Amino acid sequence: MIAFVLAAGFGTRFRPATLTTPKPLLPLAGRPILFRLFDHLLAQGVDRFAVNAHHLAKTLREHVGETYADVPVAWSVEETILGTAGGIRRAHERGLLGPSFLVANGDVFTTLDLGRLLARRKEPGVVSALGVLPNGEPGRDTPLWADARGRLIAVGGERPAGATGPWLFTGLQAATEALVARIPPGVSELAKDVLVPSAAARDGAFALVPYGPEDGLWFDLGTPERLRAAGAALAATPGT
Repeated sequence: MIAFVLAAGFGTRFRPATLTTPKPLLPLAGRPILFRLFDHLLAQGVDRFAVNAHHLAKTLREHVGETYADVPVAWSVEETILGTAGGIRRAHERGLLGPSFLVANGDVFTTLDLGRLLARRKEPGVVSALGVLPNGEPGRDTPLWADARGRLIAVGGERPAGATGPWLFTGLQAATEALVARIPPGVSELAKDVLVPSAAARDGAFALVPYGPEDGLWFDLGTPERLRAAGAALAATPGT
């Protein structure tokens, strides 16, 4: 199973540290963020990695190398950042992803079981299964809304009639290569350029897979404050 990790960003909210250190290499409880994500993905059955890179790409690639824990790591270096969807398309065009693959944001720490995503990906008509959590701050974090089948019907805005949610996208998904056909060439973002058109068409292509606090840890490490909170949670959780 291939896992594609999005790791091309500038990490501007962590400057000045990220002027010389790629954000995925910043420490989380003594280990680089990226390595902790790799460790979890390996435990979920991943046997190949692909990683996109742009900011300090040479430094990131040299630090990680071409293998991790004896598992191959392929690189998709972007001359310009292509976005959360464009990076997927470029890696697929380079032959790095195959017919199905996991996608993980490179600034996520989690212990969630990804088997749920893999199972939902196999449902008829599903292009990708998105891991979601209850969204406690829909005014800050874009809410996703699902129908009774758990298929995406709206991105942002107020609750549609009969919808479940609001849900928060975790940055974790199990995709098929049919996702790539929905990604516009060049710079494109998953929410704006892929999920919004699917929701507007009500085509049922994206399955939302809910998780809760009882299912494990999940942290978006996009700010120094969130990184510190994740470190504190790890320190308080034996075995992580």
